[in-house]
Amino acid sequence: MFLKLWREKVPSVWRLILLLVAVVSICIATILVFVRMAVNQDMRQFHRNRISDELMQYSAIYTQSGLAGVKRVFQATPRPLSHDAMRLTTASGQIISEEMSSAAKGFIWPEQTMRSLLDKGDMDLMEVAATDREGRLYLGAIRLWDGNTLWMGRADTQSRMHLRNIEWHLWFAGLTAAMILLLPVMWFRHEVLRPILSFTRTAERMRLPGNNSRLRGQEAIPELRALASVVNIGLDQIQALTRELQTTNDFLAHELRTPLARIRGNLEHFHDETDNEAAREAAARSLEEIDRATQLVQTLLTIRAGDHAALRLHRQVTSLDELLTDLVELFVPAAEDRKLILKLVPGLSMTLNIDRELLTQAVSNLLDNALAYNRPGGQISVSWQGEGTGAIISVEDTGPGLHPDEIEIIWDRYVRGSAARPKSSGMGLGLSLVRSIAMAHGGYSGAHNREGGGAVFWIHIPGN
Repeated sequence: MFLKLWREKVPSVWRLILLLVAVVSICIATILVFVRMAVNQDMRQFHRNRISDELMQYSAIYTQSGLAGVKRVFQATPRPLSHDAMRLTTASGQIISEEMSSAAKGFIWPEQTMRSLLDKGDMDLMEVAATDREGRLYLGAIRLWDGNTLWMGRADTQSRMHLRNIEWHLWFAGLTAAMILLLPVMWFRHEVLRPILSFTRTAERMRLPGNNSRLRGQEAIPELRALASVVNIGLDQIQALTRELQTTNDFLAHELRTPLARIRGNLEHFHDETDNEAAREAAARSLEEIDRATQLVQTLLTIRAGDHAALRLHRQVTSLDELLTDLVELFVPAAEDRKLILKLVPGLSMTLNIDRELLTQAVSNLLDNALAYNRPGGQISVSWQGEGTGAIISVEDTGPGLHPDEIEIIWDRYVRGSAARPKSSGMGLGLSLVRSIAMAHGGYSGAHNREGGGAVFWIHIPGN
């Protein structure tokens, strides 16, 4: 779940920032671990060497001046007394004298050295931990000439302070490095992501009819500029081919309309004048094909005019419930022939200022599709409901429904849904005509699948 949200919701800039923060944090943590280990080892060795030197020095002073000389020198020597301690014990561990700083208190001193039988001049070094706080006490012991034991101790308080200072400096250096690393992130956002977002917005505008936008990558990195150039060249070629195809379609549609009308007139004359029954039937069939071809040409011209917002409407105030009632009654016989149930769902009585003929043609196309692709014994329902001052007209069926990838593209010219391909020889212009008529009225059209199976096609017609 988290990975899905990360991939789909988190922007690339934030991904990069979080990645850099994670990398810097891991690097700093790793460095701190090794630095702490190295510093602790160096400090331990430093304290051991320091204690060893002091034991040798004070054992010589004890030999010459006794305990009084040791105390005098210890107190007079410049040193961080707050972290030092000195103790003189008998061979059995009884304390003879001690000098103890506050930092050295709270540690449990051993009663005797780790090597209980030290020879004169022998030295022993050890560490003890505090019982009530953090820290360690480094101890050293040496057997004196008279059998007593001289102890010297150094607390690691100052060492831990130095270590904390080093850690704080490392964290500060890491945060500074992270801030510096934001510079390439900002560069990436400006030089890479911003052009890509611009490409995306341009691509969205390209979906609109008649939009000739192109990718602009003048401020992008060279690779994106090259990509924009290649894509724009391809778009120019596609646009040129599309324009040529549309021009050819328009030309053919315009040029075919007049010859088809003449052929129809001649066939009607032949049909009316001939006495040969077989010839009359052939002429009648030819007239049907001519009407079909004429309707196809008219559909192409209507769709083309709708694409360019040039479809002329002959508006008139029309009762929507009466229009749909008449239309459903017209299609009931065809539905009964296919053993389908066609019904009208009553709605509020309302009137719209529409082109009655074009809207009738649009709803008829939706009903034709519902009849053609429904299952045997299925149902078709026509309904309408108010939407602001306008209305939404819906045609529901119980057919195979729509593939999710086809819900939008089926409205394009010459595109037929997967359910339509094996069932009819249509050219894929019906839904394109529906959308053109809806857009000419200032509305839109759409479709979605029903929960219980089948599809719903609808047309939104705005109010006056």
